[in-house]
Formats: sequence, C-alpha cells, structure tokens
Amino acid sequence: MKKQFFKKITALTFSTFLIFAATGCSDDDSPTPENGTDPVVINFGLTMVSGAWPNQTSYIQGVTDLDFSTIGNENAAELTGNAGAVSYNGALYTSPFGAPATLVKHSFNDDGDTVEEERIVVPGANTFSTIYFESETIAYGSVAGGISKLIIFNPTTMRITDEVSLTTVTSRFSEATRTYYLDMMERDDKLFMGVHYENNFVPVNDSAYVAVIDLNNKTVDKVIADHRTGMVFGGQAANAGMIKTSNGDIYVQGLGTTLNGGNSPSGLLKIPNGQTSFDPDYFMDMEDATGNVCYGIYQMPNGQSFTAKVEDENDFFEFQTGEPQFTYFEVDIENQTSLGAVPGLPTTYGSRRMIILPYTDQKLLFTTATNDENAVFSFDTTSNTSSKLFISSGGYITGLEDLNP
Repeated sequence: MKKQFFKKITALTFSTFLIFAATGCSDDDSPTPENGTDPVVINFGLTMVSGAWPNQTSYIQGVTDLDFSTIGNENAAELTGNAGAVSYNGALYTSPFGAPATLVKHSFNDDGDTVEEERIVVPGANTFSTIYFESETIAYGSVAGGISKLIIFNPTTMRITDEVSLTTVTSRFSEATRTYYLDMMERDDKLFMGVHYENNFVPVNDSAYVAVIDLNNKTVDKVIADHRTGMVFGGQAANAGMIKTSNGDIYVQGLGTTLNGGNSPSGLLKIPNGQTSFDPDYFMDMEDATGNVCYGIYQMPNGQSFTAKVEDENDFFEFQTGEPQFTYFEVDIENQTSLGAVPGLPTTYGSRRMIILPYTDQKLLFTTATNDENAVFSFDTTSNTSSKLFISSGGYITGLEDLNP
C-alpha cells in the first residue's frame, strides 16, 4: 500500500512556519485553540450494532484509548442499518447493508465527535463487500447483491473515478445467477480479488476462484481456479479472506462446499511471491487440521495466523439453535497444522462479526459476541492467556480499528 508522506511533511513545515511568524517572541510555545482546550486525539474507531433485523442501527465513535471497562453509544453517531468498518489515513469507512450500496466516510473533529464527510452510493447493488486502499487518491471497492462490480474511487474526495470491467469474470459461468467479489490483496501492480459464483445460493461447482487484475491498465488479466477448496467467501470481518506474509506470498482461504453438499473442504491456497497462479504443491486442508469447517484467515504482524472454526456445521448461519457457533483457532500455515483454540475466549457468533486487531507488540484483541455479552478480549502472546478488556453495552462490535497503525 502506497502512502504519500511528502505532501504531509511539506504542509506541516509550512504550517509550523506560519505559527512561529504569528506568535513572534511570545513565551507561550503551545498556544491553545480559541475554546481554551486542546483537541481530542482519536486513536481508535469503534462501530457497534443494536436492534433486530431489519430494524438495526450502527453507532460509530472514536476514542483516545481502550482503557475502559464498558462503552456505550452515548457519544456515537448513528447510521441506519448494519454496518462494518475499515480505516485508512485516520478516517473510518462504513457500509450499511441494504440497497443501494453505500460507503460512508467518517472523520473526527477537535471535540472528538464523529463527523460524516462524504458518501458514495452505487444504485442497483446491496452492499460494499471489500475495500482496498492503494493511496490517498486511489481505492478499489467491490459491491455485491444485484449488480456486482469493482469501482475505483478517490478516498479523499469520495468520488468515483473509474470502473474495472469484469466481463471476463462474469462470463465464465453462464449458469451463475450471482457473482460475489470478496477480499482483495495487492502485489506487484496486480490486484488479486476473490470470486464466488453461485446459482440460487448454491456454488456452481467445488472450485475456488481468484481474479488477477492489472492495476496499470485496469483490466482483468485472468481468473485462476483451484479444485482443492471452494467458495472464496471472505470471513466475518472486512478483508479477512486473504493475507500476505512478510516474504510476499499471498494465502487465499476457501470456505469449501461441504456445507452445500459439495466435496471440497475448507482450505488454504497459496499464490507464491512473483507468481499469478496457485502453488500446486501447497494446500492446507483446514477441516482436517481443525476438525471442522473454517471461515476466514487473519495474520498478525508477529506472524501468527488465525481462523474461525464452526462448532456445529448444521447451524453455520446460527439461526437454528440460537447459540454462537464459532471458535477462534490459531493455525500454522507454513506447516499446515492447527495450534488449537485460542485459550480463554468464548464461542462467539460469527454472524455478528469476528475481528482480530494487533494492539501492542505482545497483545492481540479479539471481538466476541455471546447471548450474555458483547466484549473485546486481550490475548497475551507471551503467556498464551486471554483477559476481558471491555464490554459493549451498545450492541455487538462490527468495527474495531487502529486509526494510527
């Protein structure tokens, strides 16, 4: 991901000069704003959802730190619908589910209040499924439900600037009634985008698909396929279906098709660094490793990788039993083995989002949602223990973002 630091440094230098010239030889080296208080520094963004479908409300807020035991919605801005969140350059981008597909950019003022800046609306689609930020002026957004396409927009101005034609992708299977694009990863001026084909909610076959897009000419180079797993379906959080390791390898997680009467298990594929095809010699059968269907793949800066294993595959969507069904598991992707359930965490509702966030050098944060409470746990990687960090009294957590990573 490219970031433009020079522009920020130049602006900061110029601003500093103006302040110094205006204050002259004043003894006050740190003038305060006109209201007499220092600006509130916002370091984390939170999104919580309350209410029952379809009457749900998302609550968006920023906080300075996470040193609290309980948080509600008293200081949050409201957004109609169930929205997740991703962050870039200090702003939160949320997309509530429901037509038309809408992407809303939120920033935070000097009082720490959440402010809606702009929004992008794509008529004919139900939701933004994945966002990838290339720079301050270029980002990619896939929309799904109804019309499925990949748009290019400016994340600063929130204006659509172009679109990548996906005819090569959609024309692959004439029997597919829907095509979904879930998760994206950039490498070597190529955008790798997960593709899922279905016919009336059933996968068209047992294979997994990834579109390879040339970012220089904004065209689809090809669609690669692998029959060892199926349904590149992301995870229960934004951008949780692909990871890129420190050596440049891209790993793609497939849900598999066994839940739909197919034969491909949940699995992990690899696109080696410098390649645009799946590695025929690498495959992790995640069902075999963990004992059941797995959903999503996450990797932390320290190299640890995680997935979520369903407990009762007959209640994958958590409608039948009214109980949470997903357990966070650590996996060793290099050796293609499971390291077991993350200790100290409850079985959580996958349908209410699952998020893992690097917190400190030794701690990771896991969101959980049960019938008793919605919480965030801190997992200490040195002691391999978890402790509850805080609970949400305002609904289950669909966004937990470090705004200054």
